[in-house]
Amino acid sequence: MKTNIALATWLAAASFAAFGAPSGDAARGKAAFVQEGCYACHGTVGHGEPYGPRLAPHALPWEAFAHQVRHPRSSMPRYMPHFLNDQDLADIYAYLASIPEGPKASQIDLLR
Repeated sequence: MKTNIALATWLAAASFAAFGAPSGDAARGKAAFVQEGCYACHGTVGHGEPYGPRLAPHALPWEAFAHQVRHPRSSMPRYMPHFLNDQDLADIYAYLASIPEGPKASQIDLLR
């Protein structure tokens, strides 16, 4: 279990470097994702729901993610910095970037 957490943390850090994202804390991001109600439309692990698109795994590049949160092109509410500060936004991004890809259907016993 600790190996999986370490791997997820390393992958999240690598994705931040690749996407130019500020550093964030995935644990705080998970709490903010729930507290701000993001899960209601995007699911508890960002896999999407009928009202919100999939956010994880494979998060958008940081700039696109931040822009969509601050200036959405959809019916999503606008989260300006005085409601969701930049650190909370970076933490949420860290949480989404840390969510691993699920198993392939061929690896799930019930689906074979």
